[in-house]
Amino acid sequence: MKNIIGIDIGGTKITGVLFDGKRTVNELTIVTPKNLFEFERNLVKLVDFLSAGQKGFTLGIGMAGLIDSKKGVVKYSPNIKFVKDLNLVKLFRLNGIKTVKIDNDANCFTRAELFLGQGKDLNNFLALTFGTGIGGGIVINRKIYRGKDNFGAELGHLVLGNEFFEQTYQKFRAKRDFKNNGKIIGRVFAGLINTFAPDAIIIGGGYGINERAKYFLETKREIKKFLFNKKAETKILFSKLKNAGALGAALIMI
Repeated sequence: MKNIIGIDIGGTKITGVLFDGKRTVNELTIVTPKNLFEFERNLVKLVDFLSAGQKGFTLGIGMAGLIDSKKGVVKYSPNIKFVKDLNLVKLFRLNGIKTVKIDNDANCFTRAELFLGQGKDLNNFLALTFGTGIGGGIVINRKIYRGKDNFGAELGHLVLGNEFFEQTYQKFRAKRDFKNNGKIIGRVFAGLINTFAPDAIIIGGGYGINERAKYFLETKREIKKFLFNKKAETKILFSKLKNAGALGAALIMI
């Protein structure tokens, strides 16, 4: 039995799971703190709670932004501005945890879908999470594409006119303008299908899953309108995993 803690750090909440290699044994979600001191302290407390009674556990962490996974450093996080050049591996090692790895949260979501979710029978797919911001992952021949310095697949930073995709999405999200958000998502999806011709695009995130009934009809219309190959058979799938980001963080350790 493997004892792995996976932590998914988001802009509004932080979710942790204890994973035994097959299933979630325990879980806990907390509100994301508003300052660095509370952020570090509450992360350590969350891990302490999940590791109670466990021996020899390892820790995987996923977080939005530019992540130096080799050094264990969060260079920048767009949704948690006070976190900059933070060495999370060092933080937990100082608290007695020897084996710690970190990755971009969208890569963690993608990893969970690849091995446990909608992508487990697919060779090539894209994964996008719609929450506070937009995260992206790319799987080619069942391997996660990482790009130079592991900073690739930032699909939320595709340029739309004078704005990034994520900026436009956030603007419509704040206004609860589901129709226009659906259109923008559909146009980007069409462009991604035209470029990658993936087996599927897998959608996750709180907004992506919970609000789909409000935006997805427009998304489908826009995809059809802007597809180059009108016979393209790319599926649009929605994640069915609970705590996919945290599970994907745990899977870093396997």
